[in-house]
Amino acid sequence: MASRKVYLVDTENVGTAWKELLPQKNSKDMIILFYTEHSPGISYSDLNIIREYPSSFDMILCYPGKNGLDFQMVSYLGYLIKTAPKTEYIIVSNDTGFDSVVKFWCGRKTQVSRRSKSELTAPKEIEAEGEDVRIMLKEALSETYQTDEFLDKLYQMLCNYSVKQLQGLYFAMQKELGAQTGMEIYRQLKPQIKNIYKKIPK
Repeated sequence: MASRKVYLVDTENVGTAWKELLPQKNSKDMIILFYTEHSPGISYSDLNIIREYPSSFDMILCYPGKNGLDFQMVSYLGYLIKTAPKTEYIIVSNDTGFDSVVKFWCGRKTQVSRRSKSELTAPKEIEAEGEDVRIMLKEALSETYQTDEFLDKLYQMLCNYSVKQLQGLYFAMQKELGAQTGMEIYRQLKPQIKNIYKKIPK
């Protein structure tokens, strides 16, 4: 598993929902806010929360235009991957157009995923539904892989992908769990994978 995460935030798309990442990140992680003149403003209540975490994020001004921010953010992602290929990259956006970028890099054994606004702003619902998923995982996996620590790790990996990104999930499992273990876990989950994803918040 990567020791560092970099979040690339599409502020035009998710507004200030990214602030939910601040308590989650560790000292090595970085949040990069991509913004244009069309990005929404920040309320005083949100600003008050953000002020509690100084130096926790960076900001990059992008040129406006149709899909302008998206292209610039993807370009910067490629630059980051070239400089730090072992880092995990998370695109924060509701725009499913980024999923093709995720698939592209996952096919090259690089940890890239997308998280939507709802995944950031509904932690309680995710936690409740997460318990149902853990039960399903336990039923699908052999006893060797049923420890709470392993199930939590596997659940987080599933959340980083969608049912339409199974190839990316497979590669991520092999990379994070080892080629043999990742292949075995995926083989055990595959018969129930669609049902499992029905329980994971979109």
